[in-house]
Amino acid sequence: MGNYFRNNDLDPETPSETPEVKNTFVSTKKKKKSRKKVLINLAAILGGGAIVALIGFAGLQQKAENCWKVDVKIEQANGQYFISENQIQKLVQPNGNEIVGQPLKNIQIDKIHSLIASNPAVRDAQVFTTVDGKCVIKVSQRIPIARFFNGDGNSYYIDKDGFVFPSLSGAALKLPLFVGNIDEKLSAGSILEKEKDATWKKKSKLDDMYHLAKYMQKDAFVNAQVDHVYVDGQHNLVIVPRVGDHDIYIGDVNHLERKFKKLKTFYSSVQKTHDINKFKSIHLEYDGQVVCERKLY
Repeated sequence: MGNYFRNNDLDPETPSETPEVKNTFVSTKKKKKSRKKVLINLAAILGGGAIVALIGFAGLQQKAENCWKVDVKIEQANGQYFISENQIQKLVQPNGNEIVGQPLKNIQIDKIHSLIASNPAVRDAQVFTTVDGKCVIKVSQRIPIARFFNGDGNSYYIDKDGFVFPSLSGAALKLPLFVGNIDEKLSAGSILEKEKDATWKKKSKLDDMYHLAKYMQKDAFVNAQVDHVYVDGQHNLVIVPRVGDHDIYIGDVNHLERKFKKLKTFYSSVQKTHDINKFKSIHLEYDGQVVCERKLY
């Protein structure tokens, strides 16, 4: 049998229905995309509104909540605590009820922070309240790099930022120790700021002790060799070594790297030719030379 053709299949003048079908499909697809976009935008608006509502609710709940705990967190300094949780608690709650039991909105965060920051062993502090009714106190301690005893027999630490604070907890750290003619006591402010004052710098030995301790941190040989440092009557720094029965005079802390390089060279040469214990003192304060004093016996 032959094929059957409709008239419009043969007549190019007869319009086809195909374009109308295509246009209907495209229009339907666009409508679906538009609806989807509207739904996404609506969901975003509703979600944002819900978040705002939750934040507002949390804020209202926090204001209405009473504090039930003071949570103290203290960061260790070289594995030691120079201030205890109990000390912080007594500092901010001397009667035991200044914070606990109070509405969170009435807690004076700034006042608590000032009380904690006034403690010389505290480097930094953060104070804030939480939604569940806690007052959180985070304390960062000062990190000591040296310890010294003054003429009154009182012990103090020097921290890495140049601040001086007393030995509060009796912790015994392995640090460079300075003794002798030291008049310094506890004082506010950093050594690094004070040494800009020429009058203070000439009178005080705190800056020399600080800079020698900082140098010892980066020089393993010197750190291992120093037992303690004595400040003599002329305010010179005298090292009492762990090895050898002699004193090492370094004078002030100018050109420390150059001075200790001379000491290392001297030790290296003397070990081959002499007994180091024959010397009473080794002087490094002179430019370009090491001056030694022999024992008389």
